[in-house]
Amino acid sequence: MKFLRASLLLLLAVAVLSACRKDEQFTDDPGARLEFSRDTVLFDTVFTTLTTSVTKRFTVRNRNDQAVRVDIALEGGSPSPYRINVDGASGLTFSQVEILGGDSLFVFVEVLPGQGGVNTPFIVEDRILFNTNGNEQEVLLVAWGQDAHIFRPDRSIPGFPDFSIIAGLDDQGNPTCETVTWPNDKPYVIYGYAVVDSCSTLQIDPGVKVYFHGSSGLWVYRYGRLLAQGTVDDPIIFQGDRLEPDYQDLPGQWDRIWLNEGAAGQDHELEHVEIRNSLIGIQCETFPLNPLEPTSEAKLKLDNAKIFNASLAGILSRNFRIESTNLLVADCGQYCVALTGGGQYSFRQSTLVNYWTWDIRQDPAFILTNTFQDITGTVQVRDVEASTFVNGMIYGFNTNEFLVEVDNAANVDYTFTNWLFRTDQPTNDPVHFPDQASIYRNQAPAFVSIGSQDFHLTDQDNAARDRGQFIPDALFDLDGNLRDGQPDLGCYEFVP
Repeated sequence: MKFLRASLLLLLAVAVLSACRKDEQFTDDPGARLEFSRDTVLFDTVFTTLTTSVTKRFTVRNRNDQAVRVDIALEGGSPSPYRINVDGASGLTFSQVEILGGDSLFVFVEVLPGQGGVNTPFIVEDRILFNTNGNEQEVLLVAWGQDAHIFRPDRSIPGFPDFSIIAGLDDQGNPTCETVTWPNDKPYVIYGYAVVDSCSTLQIDPGVKVYFHGSSGLWVYRYGRLLAQGTVDDPIIFQGDRLEPDYQDLPGQWDRIWLNEGAAGQDHELEHVEIRNSLIGIQCETFPLNPLEPTSEAKLKLDNAKIFNASLAGILSRNFRIESTNLLVADCGQYCVALTGGGQYSFRQSTLVNYWTWDIRQDPAFILTNTFQDITGTVQVRDVEASTFVNGMIYGFNTNEFLVEVDNAANVDYTFTNWLFRTDQPTNDPVHFPDQASIYRNQAPAFVSIGSQDFHLTDQDNAARDRGQFIPDALFDLDGNLRDGQPDLGCYEFVP
């Protein structure tokens, strides 16, 4: 009896549902219209040689009391670079799609522009047409398409990310020493890691834009070399490959630029570069599988550089030498600059500011330490050779944005002069802060806009104005403006 009663209830429910479905009224009113969550689906730049692209969606809602049947079609048909999916079904045309009164459906759109054969952006347009009882409506599809050089990984080594070798192989795939130049003809899009092998050089011309897919990076292996030399008017840009506005300042979209050690005189040179939205902006270190490797003889020369929105660190150095003039590092999840292990540093006219707002940040904007933990788990103590920090500022939201932690078992030689700190740590050691009159503590610099990451100085009562010392070979600021005889602290000189 229980089984019979359950069966009868099930049959009754099916009958009721069937009756409701049959009673659904479909209007044939030519005035019936649909409502769209957007009338234009806009894709920012989509590189023409990619095989996948960003998928976007919009909602089609029937605000009428009665159901409607709708014919939906991609106007461009099969030649169109767009593809659509209507409520889970893919195709080019959809006949008599039913939308119940007050109900809605989703339409998903993907664009693959195809090879454009041109080096400048071009517009790719199409329309999705909706016909409801003879009433025509449309949603416009718009994308910018652009040709690009694409690098995809073709090699794998356990413990390392998949990679491709972009400098260091001849046409037959044999190792060679070479210089590869990236001209400013098209953007460069990197999947996985792009590797510059030993004894080879990657030279990047002014104005080049390098886009990294998620978790990708640029790796210059030991005794390889990177020369990325932009200009004031044509900087070199490194950023993620998601170009929609929502991704403009999103941290952690790609991995890092990883530089290993080299010989004296074979320095990595980055000038007028901008690095955005990575996990780590630049990681320069001796190759970690060689834990006893001494401090690199090759330097990182980093002049007129901007690093923004690294989710861990803007610059992470381990057993490396860095020379920098006009450096801006801002808004990182942990450190703006972390100098660890052995090293030798010259930082002049630096603005290191951390107003990170994505989550809680405990670490200071700047740390200098002569220790590091190597791959075996051993904590090593190294020498910090004669290092100078002149005409800079370290500031941010935290009470302490400046930290020096050194083990005096090794030699530690550094000085700060003409610096503005936000810190609760002592800065009265005459050995490392030899000119006490040039050290300024907890006096906020006045920036144009912290929220917009505009760290130019204003003409307000500004703690960073006219407090630097004259440096003959740092006459121009990050914008190329001439500094006066009493320069301001940081990478920017105030210009009225």
